[in-house]
Parts: sequence; C-alpha cells; structure tokens
Amino acid sequence: MMATARTLTVLAVGSSLLLGCGEPMRGPEGSALRIVAVAPSIVEILYELGQGDDLVGVGDHCEWPPEVATKPRVGGLLDPRLERIAVLEPDLAILLPSEQALAGSLASLGIEVLIAPAETIEDIEVAITTIAERTGAGTAGERMLEELRRSLTPKPVAEGLEVLLVVGRQAGRLTEIYAAAEGTFLNDLVSRLGAVNVLADSRLRYPRVGLEEIVARSPKVVVELQPQILGEKARQELVADWRRDMPGPVPCVMVVEGSHVLLPGPRLGMLYRQLGEALVACGEVG
Repeated sequence: MMATARTLTVLAVGSSLLLGCGEPMRGPEGSALRIVAVAPSIVEILYELGQGDDLVGVGDHCEWPPEVATKPRVGGLLDPRLERIAVLEPDLAILLPSEQALAGSLASLGIEVLIAPAETIEDIEVAITTIAERTGAGTAGERMLEELRRSLTPKPVAEGLEVLLVVGRQAGRLTEIYAAAEGTFLNDLVSRLGAVNVLADSRLRYPRVGLEEIVARSPKVVVELQPQILGEKARQELVADWRRDMPGPVPCVMVVEGSHVLLPGPRLGMLYRQLGEALVACGEVG
C-alpha cells in the first residue's frame, strides 16, 4: 500500500539548494545533445520542453510521459549505473543537488553536468529556465513557465484550514510518518490555497513526526499523498488507520494519488487542482 522508502527516494531526488551553470549551446559541432537525467522531475521537464528525443538515458523510476518507457535505464539516486551511463556517451547530464556524488563521477569522465534546483515552486521555475536555455529550448521554456504560473494562480479556497501533508508512513499503522514542512513545493501549494501547514515551523523540510506531536498540532485535515494509483480498498484502509489510531477528534482524511504527486515538475498544476478539491471537500464536511 505504502512504499515509504520509494517515497523518500523520490523526495530526496527532488531536494535542491544549488544551481549549476552551462552556456546555451548544442552538442559537438552543433549536433543534437545526448542527455542523461536520473530524476523523474527533470525527465518530465525535458519532455515538456520538446527535448525527449535528446534523452539517451533516464532513471529507473521515470514513468511519464509514456514514451519514456523506451529509454535506456541508468539506475536511481541510490544506485546509479556509472558504467551504463558512460556507454551511452552523453554530452550532458542534468542532475539535482542530491546527486552531487554522481555529478562528480560524471565530470571526471568529461561529461558536462548541469545541476538544477527543484524543491520550492521558485526553484522549479529557475530549473525550467536554466534547462531550456542550456538545451536551446528557450521559447518552449517561456511557454512552459507561463502555463505553470497560470495553473498555480493563488486560490484561497481553504482560508486558515490547518493541514498535515503526509508523504510516507508505515503501512497499516500511524508510525514512521513523514510529512512536508516549509521550504517544499507541497507547502507552497497549500499556502496558495489559503491553508496552513501545521508543520510550517519545522527545521526539516520532510520531518518524521510521531502521533503525539500530530495530536498536539491538531490538524483539521490530513492529506495522504500516494505516488501511485490505489484501489478503493487501499484508500479506505488509509482512512481507517486514522480513525482507529488517532486519539481524540479525528481529522478529515483525504487521499491524493498519482505518479505526479511527489514530483516537482510540469504536472504540478494537476496536483494543485487535486489538493484544492481535497481541501474544499474537507472544509464542507467540517
């Protein structure tokens, strides 16, 4: 039901604080670039920019768009396959700051590395612009930014509603709970919807929180973010865990699911709509 390790890997791949530099240019002698990217969010940005054909290798967890299924796999955040990447002879690797070790290894092989941020919404905008400029897709990047900003227009539909954003926990029980706090794109999204993240004051972006702390913070809504489509039974089980184990008043529990929900990429508008619908539904129940 819940893949906490996979969830945290996706979030780790998405974490970022730095930005690499690269001159806007194509590959050798003006040829098309040969690009590798491990992070699903970066791969999705490249496809959205119309650069999918330039990808010669992608991470094991890349699932969208469907065309990505034909691309060679080069491992993940924790197990990148350096030899496989070298065989593909890329000109450019586009990575996230959490992939600094891989960046160093590829740079030592003479492969150009571009490090792009992707934690907050502002980071994502910077990443889109930087990647678009480096790959010669500046016009497409401008269009993509315009669409992203339009789709994320602030809509205070849940003014003051106190929310806990769960990004992973142990299946079947309310333990090993990880949640999104300030400094994340998830927090940015609920803030634009007018809601209040009950963990906004956390020192960590994705802290592990105990049930006692959750009770003390008294969220009115719990949003369970699931990076895959669940069946109805699985959704009901998620809600049932809170009704069974939560002492005191039980918050409204909503499940938001899909391969995009933990990815800071071009499908953020879809997640924003889902979060808005979930918060409105809980507000009406309350």
